[in-house]
Amino acid sequence: MEETSLNLTRTLIASRIGLLVREQDDTLLRKMVAERVRALNLSSTEQYCQFLGSDADIRRERKELTTLLSTGETYFFRDREQHVLLQDVILPELLERRKAERSLRIWCAACSSGEEAYSLPILLDELMTDQSRWNIFIIGTDINQDFIEKARQGIYTEWSFRGMSDARRQRYFHPHKNTWVLDGAIRNRVTFRAGDLVADEFPDYASGLYGMDLSLCRNMFIYMEPHIVFRIADKFTETLNEGGILVTGHGELYAHHLGKLRTRVFPASIVYQKGATPFALPAPVQVFETPHAAPIKPAAAKPATRKTNAAEASPPAVVATGKETAVTEMEMAWQYANQGQRDKAAKVCGEIIAKNPLIAEAHYLLALLAQERGEFTEVKSLLKKVIYLDPSFIAAYLDLGDLYAREGDDARAGKMRATARDLLQTLPGDSQVKFYGVSTVNAVLQYIEHLLSIRH
Repeated sequence: MEETSLNLTRTLIASRIGLLVREQDDTLLRKMVAERVRALNLSSTEQYCQFLGSDADIRRERKELTTLLSTGETYFFRDREQHVLLQDVILPELLERRKAERSLRIWCAACSSGEEAYSLPILLDELMTDQSRWNIFIIGTDINQDFIEKARQGIYTEWSFRGMSDARRQRYFHPHKNTWVLDGAIRNRVTFRAGDLVADEFPDYASGLYGMDLSLCRNMFIYMEPHIVFRIADKFTETLNEGGILVTGHGELYAHHLGKLRTRVFPASIVYQKGATPFALPAPVQVFETPHAAPIKPAAAKPATRKTNAAEASPPAVVATGKETAVTEMEMAWQYANQGQRDKAAKVCGEIIAKNPLIAEAHYLLALLAQERGEFTEVKSLLKKVIYLDPSFIAAYLDLGDLYAREGDDARAGKMRATARDLLQTLPGDSQVKFYGVSTVNAVLQYIEHLLSIRH
């Protein structure tokens, strides 16, 4: 396949299918396209590109390409730390919140062959002494109908149990020849349906995909283009109840639009909680003359809430201008961002910087706005500028670390996160971290340590 055809195919797959094909995946892409040309009885790669660019219904092609490009890798209790978080914190919290209605609704999206979906009723069985008076609905969906059929059978080989203890396996499965069969009582608690997160509309009342208290979609967004992640994240939000929680793979929603989702940081993971109430602006704070002035102690200023996108971030304390008007202007910029008026927010930031280019917060908001546009080179440049202007800007180090990790640069990601850790260690452990809501310094430190420990 010629380079021109290869690049065109990659572009069409990104725009029409929504799948991310990186340049390092060129060998896989060539093999995949050749396979699809044969399967569709086409004569050439050029004809396949014409098909992708046409008005034809490409839902089936999305399914085929998703199957070819993604691994389908799954097993019971995949990512032990997140399942401990579910069992010890999230599920008990949701059960307490829903105890008056005695109702709990859970969606496991991109569930593959069902292991991760079935892990949920096992956790609930261990948490609840009596489920008979509760209405618990658990649904697993995947674009691959073959995976769904396998999930419904509930029959698994040894490979699916590398994240499960022998005690759990003996309790919830019984051996049959060279496989293990899931107990019928657990299997019957999960409904499986085929579903296309890109093409389907949500909420979907006919399929029961609405009013969710907990949704899980892990290790799927890494295969998607940013504009598709934007759309799917909004769909998940619309299916969640107020206060409902979305769990993704580590860092998968970094630099993506979060809408009404609020970030919650735990030592083992970040999760996202739906909340429609806008965050209040912080109280006015002291204004310093230089960009490198000593930071305000967390206990002395009301912290803003942690955000990874401009539209949902509350304005933090303003540092680095001699004028009181700069505080008001910066608050105005954040207000515009909160309201979704990103062009106005960027314009105000530009006006602030024109008056005084040393205001780190203005550059940081511009970085968040660039994240939402998917302009990651610009994001990187702006975050570096923020750190240059304010070497104690913890959120900028963490965001830059996430960006490097997204690019596969573990060395630089680790360096940024280690610097953030060193800065956090100078703060009181029970204080709140600017941009991280109610999460304490100790909790964020533990989360950073977890990220550093899983580096490859």
